[in-house]
Amino acid sequence: MKEILNLSLRLALICAVMAVVLSKVDAMTREPIAAVEALAQREAVEAVMPPFETLEPDTLADGGVYFVGRGPDGPTGYAFSASSAKAYSGEIAVMVGVDAGGRVQGVRVLRHAETPGLGSRYAAPEVLEGFYAGHGLNDRDWRVKKDGGDVDAITGATVTGRALAEAVSTGLVGFERVRPQLEGAAPAAAADTTGEAR
Repeated sequence: MKEILNLSLRLALICAVMAVVLSKVDAMTREPIAAVEALAQREAVEAVMPPFETLEPDTLADGGVYFVGRGPDGPTGYAFSASSAKAYSGEIAVMVGVDAGGRVQGVRVLRHAETPGLGSRYAAPEVLEGFYAGHGLNDRDWRVKKDGGDVDAITGATVTGRALAEAVSTGLVGFERVRPQLEGAAPAAAADTTGEAR
């Protein structure tokens, strides 16, 4: 009995020490990880947007975050994230940029767990450029050709192509729904002045 109690106390002490260590590591790494994620998001936004002078994040009542790029004459474009849980290995998340007319100007994959050499090839900007090719929500059937749509999928990675098309089209539907709010939003007082995005 004494031996079991001794082992239990040792185990409890080890668990307590490890809990303290893990909480310290979490506290030390939380801010750097958040900073890296914010930088990656900012780079993705700038990569998909048309040129802008200022960039303003706009959080709407539904919790969606949209980035509004502005020039001297008003909005030049918008960026927003979208995702689909139907990729081959789970969720695929993208950043989509549209011009003031709602036509897709850029797409970047933010995160995925797709098979290297197959579905992961969609993360390459040159592959994505052919995927969206300046189309808007209503001038393209955002399904892969195998399903009767207009989107070319990579051979052997059709499931990922379907998920990517779904993420982009779902994002465009959401954008069109909130677009009047975004267009009517007054420029933020503390806008982020960046010059040209690219």
